[in-house]
Amino acid sequence: MNLSPEEFFMYLTIALVILVPATARVYRYLTAKQVARMLQEEFGKKSAPTAAEGASKSNREGT
Repeated sequence: MNLSPEEFFMYLTIALVILVPATARVYRYLTAKQVARMLQEEFGKKSAPTAAEGASKSNREGT
């Protein structure tokens, strides 16, 4: 099967548009538990604070 340069780059672009986000999601899924464990060891919490919790905490402190 002979591919023209246009076809090659078209298929390459399609593959990258699909593979890069899928790979990122799989990597994030596989490392989420490890990151949670490291945060728990470092800060003694079960999960990282959410943005809302962080904002309300800084508002109470007057910053």
